[in-house]
Amino acid sequence: MRERVREAGFFDRLRRFPKQGWIAGVCVGLAEFFDWNVKLIRLVFVAAFIISGFFPVGVIYLVLWYLMDEDEAPRRRSASWADTPPPTEPPTPSELRARFTRLEQRLRNMEACVTSDEFELRRELRKLEG
Repeated sequence: MRERVREAGFFDRLRRFPKQGWIAGVCVGLAEFFDWNVKLIRLVFVAAFIISGFFPVGVIYLVLWYLMDEDEAPRRRSASWADTPPPTEPPTPSELRARFTRLEQRLRNMEACVTSDEFELRRELRKLEG
Protein backbone atom coordinates (compact mmCIF):
# COMPACT_ATOMS: atom_id res chain seq x y z
CA MET A 1 0.00 0.00 0.00
CA ARG A 2 2.84 2.38 0.84
CA GLU A 3 4.27 2.03 -2.67
CA ARG A 4 0.88 2.61 -4.27
CA VAL A 5 0.42 5.85 -2.32
CA ARG A 6 3.94 6.93 -3.29
CA GLU A 7 3.18 6.33 -6.96
CA ALA A 8 0.68 9.18 -6.79
CA GLY A 9 3.66 11.51 -6.20
CA PHE A 10 2.25 13.47 -3.26
CA PHE A 11 4.70 12.13 -0.72
CA ASP A 12 7.80 12.74 -2.85
CA ARG A 13 8.50 16.10 -1.23
CA LEU A 14 6.78 15.35 2.10
CA ARG A 15 9.38 14.24 4.64
CA ARG A 16 9.50 13.95 8.41
CA PHE A 17 12.41 15.10 10.54
CA PRO A 18 12.64 13.09 13.79
CA LYS A 19 15.72 14.93 15.08
CA GLN A 20 13.87 18.27 15.08
CA GLY A 21 10.50 16.82 16.08
CA TRP A 22 9.02 16.04 19.46
CA ILE A 23 7.67 12.58 18.63
CA ALA A 24 8.41 11.57 15.05
CA GLY A 25 9.01 14.84 13.23
CA VAL A 26 5.70 14.80 11.38
CA CYS A 27 4.79 18.36 12.37
CA VAL A 28 8.23 19.62 11.33
CA GLY A 29 7.80 17.88 7.98
CA LEU A 30 4.35 19.38 7.45
CA ALA A 31 5.65 22.84 8.39
CA GLU A 32 8.50 22.42 5.89
CA PHE A 33 6.14 21.21 3.16
CA PHE A 34 3.56 23.99 3.58
CA ASP A 35 6.16 26.61 4.61
CA TRP A 36 4.33 27.34 7.87
CA ASN A 37 5.51 27.86 11.41
CA VAL A 38 6.18 24.57 13.26
CA LYS A 39 4.62 25.92 16.45
CA LEU A 40 1.38 26.63 14.61
CA ILE A 41 1.21 23.07 13.22
CA ARG A 42 1.93 21.60 16.66
CA LEU A 43 -0.69 23.82 18.27
CA VAL A 44 -3.30 22.74 15.72
CA PHE A 45 -2.46 19.05 16.23
CA VAL A 46 -2.57 19.29 20.03
CA ALA A 47 -5.82 21.29 20.01
CA ALA A 48 -7.43 18.88 17.56
CA PHE A 49 -6.18 15.94 19.61
CA ILE A 50 -7.68 17.36 22.80
CA ILE A 51 -10.97 18.35 21.19
CA SER A 52 -11.61 15.21 19.14
CA GLY A 53 -9.88 12.57 21.23
CA PHE A 54 -7.32 10.07 20.01
CA PHE A 55 -9.18 8.40 17.17
CA PRO A 56 -9.25 10.90 14.29
CA VAL A 57 -6.13 12.97 14.95
CA GLY A 58 -4.03 10.19 16.45
CA VAL A 59 -4.76 7.89 13.54
CA ILE A 60 -3.95 10.65 11.02
CA TYR A 61 -0.65 11.31 12.82
CA LEU A 62 0.24 7.61 12.84
CA VAL A 63 -0.63 7.26 9.13
CA LEU A 64 1.53 10.28 8.28
CA TRP A 65 4.32 8.83 10.42
CA TYR A 66 4.12 5.61 8.40
CA LEU A 67 3.85 7.22 4.96
CA MET A 68 6.39 10.03 5.29
CA ASP A 69 10.02 9.15 4.65
CA GLU A 70 12.57 10.06 7.28
CA ASP A 71 15.08 12.79 6.45
CA GLU A 72 18.04 14.37 8.24
CA ALA A 73 17.24 18.09 8.34
CA PRO A 74 14.79 20.48 6.67
CA ARG A 75 16.09 22.14 3.54
CA ARG A 76 14.85 25.53 4.62
CA ARG A 77 13.47 26.79 7.85
CA SER A 78 9.86 27.91 7.96
CA ALA A 79 10.02 31.69 7.94
CA SER A 80 7.91 33.95 10.05
CA TRP A 81 7.47 37.70 9.84
CA ALA A 82 10.22 38.15 12.46
CA ASP A 83 12.72 36.25 10.30
CA THR A 84 12.33 38.45 7.24
CA PRO A 85 15.49 40.41 6.49
CA PRO A 86 15.44 44.19 6.58
CA PRO A 87 15.10 46.04 3.27
CA THR A 88 18.28 46.01 1.27
CA GLU A 89 18.29 49.72 0.46
CA PRO A 90 17.76 52.32 3.18
CA PRO A 91 15.20 55.02 2.43
CA THR A 92 16.49 58.21 0.88
CA PRO A 93 16.40 61.45 2.86
CA SER A 94 13.50 62.76 0.76
CA GLU A 95 11.49 59.56 1.47
CA LEU A 96 12.21 59.91 5.18
CA ARG A 97 11.19 63.57 5.11
CA ALA A 98 7.91 62.69 3.36
CA ARG A 99 7.22 59.87 5.82
CA PHE A 100 7.83 62.09 8.84
CA THR A 101 5.71 64.86 7.32
CA ARG A 102 2.78 62.43 6.99
CA LEU A 103 3.31 61.19 10.54
CA GLU A 104 3.45 64.74 11.86
CA GLN A 105 0.19 65.61 10.08
CA ARG A 106 -1.51 62.54 11.54
CA LEU A 107 -0.26 63.46 15.01
CA ARG A 108 -1.55 67.03 14.61
CA ASN A 109 -4.97 65.71 13.54
CA MET A 110 -5.14 63.43 16.58
CA GLU A 111 -4.03 66.24 18.86
CA ALA A 112 -6.67 68.57 17.44
CA CYS A 113 -9.33 65.92 17.98
CA VAL A 114 -8.33 65.17 21.57
CA THR A 115 -8.02 68.81 22.60
CA SER A 116 -11.29 69.92 21.00
CA ASP A 117 -14.26 71.01 23.12
CA GLU A 118 -16.46 68.41 21.41
CA PHE A 119 -14.13 65.63 22.59
CA GLU A 120 -14.31 66.92 26.16
CA LEU A 121 -18.10 67.12 25.98
CA ARG A 122 -18.44 63.56 24.63
CA ARG A 123 -16.08 62.25 27.31
CA GLU A 124 -18.10 63.91 30.05
CA LEU A 125 -21.34 62.53 28.58
CA ARG A 126 -19.90 59.01 28.54
CA LYS A 127 -18.96 59.39 32.20
CA LEU A 128 -22.53 60.38 33.03
CA GLU A 129 -23.96 57.42 31.04
CA GLY A 130 -21.70 54.87 32.73
